[in-house]
Amino acid sequence: MSERKAVKPGPQREPVQSRSKASYERMLAAAQELLKIHGNDEFTLTDVSRVGKVSVGSIYCRFDSKDDLIRVVQERVQTDIQHEQRQLIARVALETSNLHDLVAALTAGMAEHLRHHADILRAMMLRANHDPVVARLGKMSHQAAIADIKLAILRYRDDIAHPDPERAVQAGFNIMYSALARVLGLGSNREQGDAWEWEQLKRDLTHSFAAYLMTEPRAGTAIAHDGGRPGSSVDPGPQAAMEHGTEAAAPIPQRKPRGRPSTKVKAG
Repeated sequence: MSERKAVKPGPQREPVQSRSKASYERMLAAAQELLKIHGNDEFTLTDVSRVGKVSVGSIYCRFDSKDDLIRVVQERVQTDIQHEQRQLIARVALETSNLHDLVAALTAGMAEHLRHHADILRAMMLRANHDPVVARLGKMSHQAAIADIKLAILRYRDDIAHPDPERAVQAGFNIMYSALARVLGLGSNREQGDAWEWEQLKRDLTHSFAAYLMTEPRAGTAIAHDGGRPGSSVDPGPQAAMEHGTEAAAPIPQRKPRGRPSTKVKAG
């Protein structure tokens, strides 16, 4: 039977009988495994039939299209991942007693959590580029992770030096997540690296996240010493120039050109 694509994908039709439930679970497991193996959704329902040992016809009895099947897999995967994240956050919150140790444990835990699920997440993020349903589910899962991280870290609000603790936690998490996602190839080309580089990355991200939360930002970032107002005649000096990544250049003394002595005779 050839694959067909429904004009308007409908919801899955979950089975009632135990035998049908077992077949249904094999469909989902097969689709999830194929997503992990391929790293994308470039497989057919015939492949799902072969891996899951179910007929293509039985797949169409449950789903109107491959899109619907993948969306159900996505929803199930995101539910499992979110549950694991909450367990991780709750565990490290109990095991730590200060802000730095909590951030270190959360960073290391989230890194290994994402690494464990990288294959399926990679496929889902690629799918999200052209499937708004998958994109919405992924965004909801990410927002839930940020909310849980905030609840855990903001218990130490008084130890956060940043003037906007909520924003600082969200920004720190997003920076940490983006670095991990790049290395793991989530939504981009995968960065190859050795095991020691992975461990070093976790340490670096821990230090940067903790430092961002626990270091008070410099007021106004010292832009030009005058607030950066246009028309100011105040000389910012070399220090301000260095803060912007350049050095103030000192005037270079001009040398007079050397030449042969003049042979012209002065008029008497």
